[in-house]
Amino acid sequence: MSTRSNIAIEDPKTKKVKVIYVHSDGYPYGVGKCLVDNYNKRDVAELLFNHGDASYLGDTIDECSFYGRDWNRQEEPAKTYRDEWMYMYNMRGDCHIEYIYLFKDNRWHVSSSRYISAEKLKKPYDGGIWYHSKFEPVIMNKEYIKYKDKHEKHAEVKMVAQIGKLLSENFGADQVMVQGADTKKKSN
Repeated sequence: MSTRSNIAIEDPKTKKVKVIYVHSDGYPYGVGKCLVDNYNKRDVAELLFNHGDASYLGDTIDECSFYGRDWNRQEEPAKTYRDEWMYMYNMRGDCHIEYIYLFKDNRWHVSSSRYISAEKLKKPYDGGIWYHSKFEPVIMNKEYIKYKDKHEKHAEVKMVAQIGKLLSENFGADQVMVQGADTKKKSN
């Protein structure tokens, strides 16, 4: 029910890449727009990697929802890869991460998940191949350009919160943990 993404930052000296997972609003006019609008300088972008994986991003670090900091979960620290190539090699075939954002050369870039069907491959098996496109600057991405002015901030998070509210009303609040909006975590 969410558009999953990874965000990464390349160290300009060592070329090592740090990566965290972001669960919601991963499309270019969601996470991409948030990164371009609020984290478009290296020193600010680096702050995103201090708390590990996130449920969603906000305009400031305090407005972000990090699993370790805000959800009382064991923190998943940022993963580090030798370089961009090694990270993308590790992501090969991953159909769950729809977008990958990479801060390098002082701006955000995006890579989109793609699928080639078995028919197009002319292979005698049922499955196709998942891969990620080449990186392009976020501000040049077709989806970003088309929808950036129509974006509703945290659309997926709000939708999940409304579903959670509906479930809580029907099954009891003590049975449902709601992500986002007013209820970030449920303590026992």
